[in-house]
Amino acid sequence: MSRKRYLYIVNVTRQLSIDMINHFHRQGAEVHLITGVIEVNYAQLDPGVRVTYLIKYNSTSAFRRLFTWMVFTVSAFFHVLFRSRKRELILITSPPFVVFLGWIFKKLRNQNYHLIIWDLYPDAMINFNMLRENSLLARVWKKMNRRCFARASTLFTLGKHLAHAMGKYTERTPVIVPNWVDTAFIKPVPRAENAFASRYGLTDKFVVMYSGNLGITHNIEAIVNTAELLKEHSNIRFLIIGEGAKKAKITQMVSEKGLDNVLLLPYQDKEVLPFSLGSADIGFVTLGEGAESVSVPSKTYYTFAAGSAVIALASKESELGLLVDKYQCGRIFQGSDCRAIADYILYLSQNNAELSRLKENARMASFDFTPANAALYYEAIAAAG
Repeated sequence: MSRKRYLYIVNVTRQLSIDMINHFHRQGAEVHLITGVIEVNYAQLDPGVRVTYLIKYNSTSAFRRLFTWMVFTVSAFFHVLFRSRKRELILITSPPFVVFLGWIFKKLRNQNYHLIIWDLYPDAMINFNMLRENSLLARVWKKMNRRCFARASTLFTLGKHLAHAMGKYTERTPVIVPNWVDTAFIKPVPRAENAFASRYGLTDKFVVMYSGNLGITHNIEAIVNTAELLKEHSNIRFLIIGEGAKKAKITQMVSEKGLDNVLLLPYQDKEVLPFSLGSADIGFVTLGEGAESVSVPSKTYYTFAAGSAVIALASKESELGLLVDKYQCGRIFQGSDCRAIADYILYLSQNNAELSRLKENARMASFDFTPANAALYYEAIAAAG
């Protein structure tokens, strides 16, 4: 039997993709990765995997984001056209235009492709008012989705909500594979043994954390406004870790409000990540209004694994809301209800038994979302071939 050959295309190769590619490689498949950057957390990409680097994703502004999306997609097109005739394509919605390459090369030379829909476009952009629903671009994009989804050898997505949302473009039922985290890498860390907590004076504090992208679709303002309501409670410390388009705005808000109870930090190195996440009593996970059916924040699983109680700023009917409710590991709030959020944080800071119950439930939930899920992608793709 000939060795299966794949071209895996994604602009930012994070740990989920690394786990998937490594599993394919271990199964004897030959994988060539096309990417802009590789971001490792707990496991390196197997050195036997060939990598071609194109333009690096830049999210510092809407223009730079769109520019790097387009340049990456065009560059990937020419790479497939001239160098990857005999490989099946595995295409991730990062950048979103990449999925079009599958349909193009299926038409040009009957090249098989597999689509992994981690975010549904243009729906996500429409929901966040980045694109008008009746615009020419949106109409063309939706038409292309129907064509791309129809001819893909396999379709994957993250959850039932996304699968349902994809129904407007296809009658096919996608394979649902939830995201995951390595629960041996991210795990609870006793505060007394946590060098990160010691470094930032958190050892004796009740820590409420947001760690991730400070992007335009994330309601970080609600976290700052909640911190303002609790600024007289010196035992409660808010920690916001990350970078993104809202970083300057959040920094300004914290300064203007004089919030000594908020600590702003940049992204932490991978060696520090288990300790930074492990220092939180409560972890915020945000999902912008309208994104319930088009996205599932991957930080959800990291928060579970760290053993933090969860405050979800989302709809109760979102995939995120359903997870928090199913595992009984926190509470779901509307982002505008800062008073109720503050009251809940204060309650947990004063009720150790309830906090311990939520944290234990979160940690137990994480064992349902491990790197073993990577095998599900391989099994479905191999079966389709």
